[in-house]
Amino acid sequence: MTRAAIGLGEPVDVAELRWQWAQESVADNALSLHPSTEFVSQVASWMRSRTVWVARNKGLVAGMVCLTQHERMPSPNPQAAANWGYLGHLYVLPAARSQGIGRALVHMVLDEAVHRDYAKVVLTPSDLSVPLYRRCGFTNARTMMVWRP
Repeated sequence: MTRAAIGLGEPVDVAELRWQWAQESVADNALSLHPSTEFVSQVASWMRSRTVWVARNKGLVAGMVCLTQHERMPSPNPQAAANWGYLGHLYVLPAARSQGIGRALVHMVLDEAVHRDYAKVVLTPSDLSVPLYRRCGFTNARTMMVWRP
């Protein structure tokens, strides 16, 4: 198991990881090798309302995860008024997988959620990620409903 260093992400690193992630699903390497300056700026703007951590393995970026806060409407019922977090964009480079980096990133989010006194952390897992999230203590909840135009 690799001991990755985890810290707050910089837009250039987060953009690079997002770019690599997209390359895994884009046919025929239709993307350039690295993100453009414009894309890095878009990521920087997106990051302003989120907390993004980056894992480094031997000094190189290896993975990321994002925590977005959902603020509930104030309520006289403390449980109804509690804030919660959304864990998203968990990604580890293929060469760095199965080394504990994804688990370490998830635990970084969970530790921060405890620090922020969140009532819960939710996520929308891929089929591939379900076993990892279960090992980190996540359980199934009621089915989410989605509307798409």
